[in-house]
Amino acid sequence: MNPRVEMFREARVPKGRNRFSCPLPIWELLWEIGHAFGWQPAGTTYVRPANSGVQVAARRNYRPGGSQDHKLVDEQDAVAWARALEAAKASPHLAAIVAARSVELLAGTFDEFTEFCYGGAFSFSVWDDAES
Repeated sequence: MNPRVEMFREARVPKGRNRFSCPLPIWELLWEIGHAFGWQPAGTTYVRPANSGVQVAARRNYRPGGSQDHKLVDEQDAVAWARALEAAKASPHLAAIVAARSVELLAGTFDEFTEFCYGGAFSFSVWDDAES
């Protein structure tokens, strides 16, 4: 079982990425790094059907649900996360945070996720390789 967090947004970003995925431990590390460097998570909401009568969705955590349980990070929250990751990248403390987690975080993944967040709001869920 290799759970991956799949992130996606509507194809509205002309030159940006509309999809991104990473292993669940990397998602958790990116969340932790963002939080450590000043990101104050606003919370997620569940993706609601168009005919939903809910006016204001309750805020949830960033723990990915199953492949049929999508959560949404709004645009302001995604951009704030990206800014915190940029601050982390410039910090001499980033390497120690990553080393303490025993998770290999490739520089490309870090940069790609940061760029993805700058693209704005996105939905996410966790998928197991068996579901693909």
